[in-house]
Amino acid sequence: MSNNNDSQKSQEFDECKLRAICSISPHLSAIQEIILSYLKELSFYLLELGKIGTEDEIMKHCVLGALSVIVANSDLNQEQYKELILSLDQNLAQSKKVYFDICEKNNISPHFLKTHFKRIKDFSLNNGIKRGEKYSQIKNNILTVEQRNLFDIMLMLLKSIYIKAFELKSLGEEPYEICRALASMLNLMNFLDTPAEKIKEVIVENGLIFYNLLNRLIVKKQELYGKMDEKETSFSTIPGKAIMVVGCDIKELEMVLQATEGKNIDVYTHGLDMIMAHTFPKLREYKHLVGHFGQWYDNALLDFVMFPGSILMTKHAVQKSEYLYRGRLFTTDLIAPRGVIRIIDNNYEPLIEAALSAKGFRKGQQRPQMKIGFSEEELSVKVNEVLDKIEKNEIKHLYIVGLLNYERTHKDYFDKFFKLVPKDCFVFSFAYEKSGKNIMHINSIFDYAVICKFLELLSKRKPINEIPISMFLTNCHRHTIASIINLKILGVRNIYISKCPPNLVNPTLINIMKTTFGIHEFFDPKEDIAKTLEGS
Repeated sequence: MSNNNDSQKSQEFDECKLRAICSISPHLSAIQEIILSYLKELSFYLLELGKIGTEDEIMKHCVLGALSVIVANSDLNQEQYKELILSLDQNLAQSKKVYFDICEKNNISPHFLKTHFKRIKDFSLNNGIKRGEKYSQIKNNILTVEQRNLFDIMLMLLKSIYIKAFELKSLGEEPYEICRALASMLNLMNFLDTPAEKIKEVIVENGLIFYNLLNRLIVKKQELYGKMDEKETSFSTIPGKAIMVVGCDIKELEMVLQATEGKNIDVYTHGLDMIMAHTFPKLREYKHLVGHFGQWYDNALLDFVMFPGSILMTKHAVQKSEYLYRGRLFTTDLIAPRGVIRIIDNNYEPLIEAALSAKGFRKGQQRPQMKIGFSEEELSVKVNEVLDKIEKNEIKHLYIVGLLNYERTHKDYFDKFFKLVPKDCFVFSFAYEKSGKNIMHINSIFDYAVICKFLELLSKRKPINEIPISMFLTNCHRHTIASIINLKILGVRNIYISKCPPNLVNPTLINIMKTTFGIHEFFDPKEDIAKTLEGS
């Protein structure tokens, strides 16, 4: 990899430990319990309306909209909390009235949801925190440890599906059918006596939704922005005013580029998802999209402090960074956390004004470029070549290796790993720069959408569960749980993951993923390779 010194610094930098934000605060957790209680009950009546042929569009958007608050993990002030809860309360009352009125009119026996949560009209934040804590205790007393962990895994999956569905919606495609899946999962959480096996069954049933959404996103993005290709992407900075766009919503990046044309403002991307924007030809037509800021790691604190311009955190990208410097942080989320300015109705003028008033880059800094993206044709040829050899038993095992990040030990691990891989095995290395006779390097920065394309190429020739394949996922992020679930459903034999920072993935959930879905954490390359080859 280029920029080795910077890589080591990024790996040593642990935002979770530095700021003690390895989990959300107890107060925020309590508030989220309140919001979830409304969403779960709304989902029950939404589904009941669907059963009698009256699926309310308002309820669909209410469920999706309020979920964004859960996804963002943003603290709410009194005014924001009251506005949100009042809206949820009114929508719940409306949905129940519509349901019971229709049942009465059509002589249908209605179903009632018995909840452990009593509705009151006190919408104060302090009261919400107390009631949320009390409700959490009730749940914990009723649920077994396994049930609780499986519901937490379901919630992580639900969040990932929601984020990708919203991203697809921003590109102009309405994923209405996803609302039913989200509502079904939320509704199941109403029933605390649901057996653990049933919860797992529902998780598996919905697991492939995330994978299918990623495939739909690939198709839609290439339809709008051209076919992804390889591109030398700049990591340098140049003198001038600047805006940095963070997150995964490429449509918002495009709108920022349109709004800043001719204003002498350079635009930089940031983060693992947004860097892939440089692989789309139509986005590269904007000459002021000058490159990527920081490393491909998601060290927002370090990179945000160093960036001398304004920053747009696209939907669902806010990650506890509001105190860094106020007045230059913006978001399009439904609720902006303290110190972050909300962009409303795609009006990016405040973002532009903040960039123009900031000092910008005075000298700039030259850094080596990196090739991002891949040739689908070249990958397809290699995949078929490898599958031919697998069928002839010339290749006994196929490995997929992802991104090196977070810990320096990953580099040591994979330096040894690549040396130890037997010559009769083959490795597709995504973004880990290693090539050889039995290794193909692909500069995707381990974008999961690209992995979907890769698995699609494999499955055209042979079902995934019939291929001796092991996947090493070294890039922990908010979609790690969802990705593991759909990879297992697709039939990937062995999945190995790095030790994930607890602010990204709860260690308890990783432990239950090990027992429930049979995943492994990296241990020793020699022993791990030996385990993958058992039964190959």
